[in-house]
Amino acid sequence: MTEKKRNVLVLSMGGTMGMRPLEGGTLAPDAVLADLFHWVPELRNLAGVNVEVLQDIDSSQMLPEHWVQLARRVEEAQNEHLWDGIVVLHGTDTMAYTASALSFLLPALTLPVVFTGGQRPLAVTRTDARGNLIGAVESALDGPVEVMIYFNNYALRGNRATKVAISDFEGFGSPNFPPLGHAGIDWDWNRDIAWPIARRPSIWQGLPESLPTPPLVLPWVPGLEVHNLIQALSKQWSIILEAFGTGNMPIPGELRDCLKEFIESGGLVFIKSQVNRGSVALGAYAPGMAIRELGIRGGRDMTREAMVTKLMVLKALGLTNDKIRSMMVRSLAGELTEAH
Repeated sequence: MTEKKRNVLVLSMGGTMGMRPLEGGTLAPDAVLADLFHWVPELRNLAGVNVEVLQDIDSSQMLPEHWVQLARRVEEAQNEHLWDGIVVLHGTDTMAYTASALSFLLPALTLPVVFTGGQRPLAVTRTDARGNLIGAVESALDGPVEVMIYFNNYALRGNRATKVAISDFEGFGSPNFPPLGHAGIDWDWNRDIAWPIARRPSIWQGLPESLPTPPLVLPWVPGLEVHNLIQALSKQWSIILEAFGTGNMPIPGELRDCLKEFIESGGLVFIKSQVNRGSVALGAYAPGMAIRELGIRGGRDMTREAMVTKLMVLKALGLTNDKIRSMMVRSLAGELTEAH
C-alpha cells in the first residue's frame, strides 16, 4: 500500500532567502520563491509543498499588524485540514519577534509551525538557505506541535530563540533552553521538553484583532540621566528596563518617585537582564530588592523578543494590570523557566 504523501504549507513573509543581489551587492526582493522545487528539488522527496506569499519585505520593516496577519492565516490553515505542518519564510532580523508573537497569539496550535530563513539568498552560491529550508520542512512534518525556528541544523523553541550572529551561518541561539531537535546524520528530537498541548493557557480568548504599541525597552547604562526616562514615560503604557546582572540598577529618589507615579497611574514596569544567559532574581542584591519593593516584576529568563511580544498580547486580551503582572512570570508557551 502506497503511503499517503504529506503536505506542507509554506508562508513567505519576505527576507533574505527570496532575494537576489543587485549590482553593487545590495539585496532586493525577487521571484525566487515562485518555484521552490527549482532551487531545492529535494523537497519533492519530502512532501507536497504549497507556497503563499503574505508579505515580501525586509524583516526590519515587519510590524505587529503583520504578526496578526500571519497568525490569522496559520489559524485558517489549521482549520483547512490539508496540511501536516507549516513553514514560515522570514528575514532573520526580526524572526525571533514574529516567532515569539505567534506562540502567544496561537497557544492552541494543532500543527508544528517552523520559521526559517537564510543568511544568504537561496539563489546564490554557497547559501545556507537550502539546508535551512529542507530542515524546516522536516521539522514541520515530524517535530513537536509548537512554534519553532530551524536554523543551521537546530530546531529551537521560537520564543526562546534570539539572533546571535550577522555574518555566521549559526544565526540563532537559545541561551536559556536546549534545542528541541538537532539534524545530524539522523534527526534527534528532545521530545521530553516539548511544550504539552494540555498546558494551553485558559486566558486565551481567540486571536485579537490588533496589538497595542510595543512597550518602551530601555537598556540601562551607567550615568543615564533620570529626566530622560521621566520624559519618555509620559507617552507610554509600559516599559521594560534592561538592568545589569540579576536585575540591578540604581534607583535614586527621583527615579523611584517617577516609577511609583507611573505604576499608580496605570503603567506597567518590568525588569529584564541585559545578560542573555541566566535569570532575573530581584532579591539577590540590595538594588534589585529596592526595585521589587516598588511592585516591579522581573522577566525571569525570557528573551527580549518574548518579553515584548508576550506583554503586547496580554494587553490585547484586555487583562487587568494585576493579571498581566501575574501572567508575565508564568510560562504560557514555554517561554520562561518558572520558579520552583
